[in-house]
Amino acid sequence: FKQKTAYEMLRSLVGSEMCIRDRVTPGLELVMREEVILMASQMLPLPDANHACRLRCSPQRAEELIEEIGTYYAARGLPATVYTSPACTPADLGERLTAHGYLRQEGLEAWLVLDSVARLPLPAAPAGVSVRRIEAGEAATFAQVFLAAFEMPLVFAPVLADYLEPSLSLPGSVHYLAEVDGTPVGTLSLLTDQSIGILGSAGVLPTHRRRRALTALAVAALGEARRRGVETLIVQTSADTPLERFLRISGFRRAFTRACYVLPWAD
Repeated sequence: FKQKTAYEMLRSLVGSEMCIRDRVTPGLELVMREEVILMASQMLPLPDANHACRLRCSPQRAEELIEEIGTYYAARGLPATVYTSPACTPADLGERLTAHGYLRQEGLEAWLVLDSVARLPLPAAPAGVSVRRIEAGEAATFAQVFLAAFEMPLVFAPVLADYLEPSLSLPGSVHYLAEVDGTPVGTLSLLTDQSIGILGSAGVLPTHRRRRALTALAVAALGEARRRGVETLIVQTSADTPLERFLRISGFRRAFTRACYVLPWAD
């Protein structure tokens, strides 16, 4: 969430621009420049893997940069998506994107932070739901449950599984399945690096919501985070939703929000 600081640390090591084709996440290209971060994946044409963020430039440079972003994604046959946050400049970036034909999507994306994880009271795991860490070969099951939880096309499951499988052997990566009577009903991932942890991929099948599956997943992940010495947890979710309100009541604070702008395909 400290976008500027993290980027400046990387820039001091690699120079003014860095382009990474990630060997851990197949097909993902990440371009980090002083004025923008670009992510692209033709394997997975979804906004989470294809967007520009952290735009920071002068008003005089903004128009040219917006055009460059559109060209970058068009050359890869992908829709152009831009996330804006308080870290972005110029201040009227949203209005400039709209003038270029971008449509602002409904709602905001919230980034929440939980400090002092070790001192957070850990509730008892709810009865009736078991949680386990997935093993090699189970990425496809995780992907299917995750997509079904958000009512997304299952056609993406093989691609998501290919994305997930390499991370199963990484020491800082844990992926959980929640099960009811042996049937997978929910997913959650925990990524850790020293004292920082990120929770993601949280989803529960619509037919099993309000049965505390997500609570069971969170208890398992928080316990693991503590064992790993995590002090700060970060969560990304939709703003002003019951889930965000629950997280804030549970001790998370909102760090910032992002708005999403999408450039429609030309006829």
